[in-house]
Amino acid sequence: MKPPAAREKQRRDHMKELYSTLASLLHLQPYVRMSLPELLDQATRSLKQLKERVEGLKSRKEELEKVVRLNGESSNNERRLRIVQVRESVDMELEANLIIMVNHKKVMPFEVLGVIEQGGAEIKSATFCTVGHHIYCTVHAKAFQARIGFDVELIEARLLKLVY
Repeated sequence: MKPPAAREKQRRDHMKELYSTLASLLHLQPYVRMSLPELLDQATRSLKQLKERVEGLKSRKEELEKVVRLNGESSNNERRLRIVQVRESVDMELEANLIIMVNHKKVMPFEVLGVIEQGGAEIKSATFCTVGHHIYCTVHAKAFQARIGFDVELIEARLLKLVY
């Protein structure tokens, strides 16, 4: 049986290890010193932000699934799925979501990116994924200049013209 002092040291070392793991999960820089209560507050804030983001993404997924169902149930002879959605966030960031029917029109990824850049936004990331007969595209962008910004309606209109 270990003496009480050795057990206490082992407990403290274990707690240091856990706090170090928490700091790495929060992506804190190794040179940033912060007290344990501050670290726990930061972890709590991060968890709340992540939870809000998950809720927002779930609601957006449901919204898009509803649109997909409505388009799929249309009585057109040629069932074409065409979705273009452009959103602007508070911090001058833009998110464009497109679903393009492969057989409908050949739309090249560089054309989609070009439309967004012409609208005054700098591309941060873009993903294109082909599943069956659909191309799913998500583009994240930020305004070239914060003071000038970008025109969401113009970008959305040009993307619609490109897709249709």
